[in-house]
Amino acid sequence: MRLLCTLLVGVGLWCPLFGQFTYEHLTVDYESAIAFRNLQLVPIREKTAGVMIPVNQGSGTSEQFTSLRDAMARNLLRIVDQAGVNQLLIDNLSDEPVLLLSGEILKGGKQDRMIGRDMVLPPNSRRNRVPVFCVEEKRWSSPKTWSYYHEGSMHLRRVVDQAQDQQQVWKEVAYELNRDRVASGTQAYTSHGNNPAFAALEQEYVRVFALEAFSDPGSIAGMLAVSGSVVLGCDVFASPALFLSEYEGLVFSYIDEAITYGLPVDMTTEAIRQYSDKLFSNERMQKAFIQQYGKAFTYEGRIIHITTFNDRETLRDYDAIRN
Repeated sequence: MRLLCTLLVGVGLWCPLFGQFTYEHLTVDYESAIAFRNLQLVPIREKTAGVMIPVNQGSGTSEQFTSLRDAMARNLLRIVDQAGVNQLLIDNLSDEPVLLLSGEILKGGKQDRMIGRDMVLPPNSRRNRVPVFCVEEKRWSSPKTWSYYHEGSMHLRRVVDQAQDQQQVWKEVAYELNRDRVASGTQAYTSHGNNPAFAALEQEYVRVFALEAFSDPGSIAGMLAVSGSVVLGCDVFASPALFLSEYEGLVFSYIDEAITYGLPVDMTTEAIRQYSDKLFSNERMQKAFIQQYGKAFTYEGRIIHITTFNDRETLRDYDAIRN
């Protein structure tokens, strides 16, 4: 069933469980949005409790996902950097399925890497072949200890998700480092974390957008991000618990995008609603919107994660901006 449903989504058909990601079961809570500097985050809440899949309930099912961030912190993974630039071999040493999100960055190895697509590492599985993209162009050296960084910017995530091209990834990393005035001898995206000015500003955003700053965080299943007069995009998960487990790494995607590319928020609720309506009004509109501006990840016949991006830009626009 997992393979069938994934193939259906991939060829343009639709998994019948996509309805759980529409207004029937979700609501965009504009009133509890939080804004700071160049970023506004709008919670997407589970409207019908229990409709989304249960996560981390101790049932022993594949619906209990551990985040990559948590798995790295608990030493549940063994990463082997012997499969070339665009692939890592990862052992899951635990009894828990581990969810990897496209755009998450692993720092270390022979060079820093970004996860290339959403996927699940089954419990107690060995040598899982994980597609990755290098986000450190000028290093290929004796492996360093691996550590979890966080999600890359929305621009970088979009290049990874929609271009799937290493040269385009390197181009975007170089452009963002230059735009942010971050020096890096190896052209490493993670050098942002070593830049005092950037890191200090980043932490200002982190404090404002801490999960506990939002009302009723236990009902939040996703987040919609706004900067300037555009919606940067959104991430929605199959349950609030799953969103909560991913938020600490994911929020950096919106924050870094706002710092690098953002402008002071100047977008009305009605304009944001127009974006949301394209995504959540019904399954037909959702299908068309995601095929053009996002992606969906299906596992064991269930939609686990939806990502969408700015609907005013294309990858060709990125080249125009860089040039």
